Amino acid sequence: MLAASLTPVPPVHRVPTDVQGTTILVADEPIIETRDPMHIQRAKENDVPRQYRAAMLEALKLAGFRVVTDAGAAHDLVAKLALAVSEDGDHVKQTYRCGLRRPDGTPVAQIDWTWPEGTYVGEFEVLEFATHNLATEVAKSSEVVAELRRPKATPPAENGTQTSP
Repeated sequence: MLAASLTPVPPVHRVPTDVQGTTILVADEPIIETRDPMHIQRAKENDVPRQYRAAMLEALKLAGFRVVTDAGAAHDLVAKLALAVSEDGDHVKQTYRCGLRRPDGTPVAQIDWTWPEGTYVGEFEVLEFATHNLATEVAKSSEVVAELRRPKATPPAENGTQTSP
């Protein structure tokens, strides 16, 4: 009998030190992207959206971000999470997504991480494995790092003039 070897959950790669502590808002539940309504039903029955969001919040923190869940809190980026699921016969493809935009809605990056075929993890490590990999891709993204290093606009002073730091 052949037993599959389990892959350990990887550590999360951190963002560069000069952008650590920047704030990401993750306010919404992830969406399930699929053409098969059974995937959505199974995901909801197994509480996948809530668990995926919770695991991603922790993974982003491990990557060096400050994470908020209240849209009223100050934040540098907004993250929208999704899980795309498709089937081709017996093969199920899962792509974990993190769309990032500025607070004004300007897109910054779409980060996708697809579960590698033939990769097996412990039963209770699926979301941790996926979110650690996705958060690493976010932290290593040149678009994300460039955005976090971009000079921020200075808010107008009380008398309507711009001030500089």
